[in-house]
Amino acid sequence: MPSINGLSSPAMDYASEVYSANLAKAAQEQQGKQNLELLQEATKNVTPVASSGPQATTDNLGQNININV
Repeated sequence: MPSINGLSSPAMDYASEVYSANLAKAAQEQQGKQNLELLQEATKNVTPVASSGPQATTDNLGQNININV
């Protein structure tokens, strides 16, 4: 590889490695943030109304199945 701006081939190889590592780190950080946001959304209470107040008995709707043979 020819030199660019006075950098020799080993220096260019090193710069390329550092740049690639920096890109990979940024991608991992972004993916980690997305995963945390997804986990936070998944842990939100789906039925907040049914879990409090006079409707608390509706939390178990659909959990019992009657099967007649």
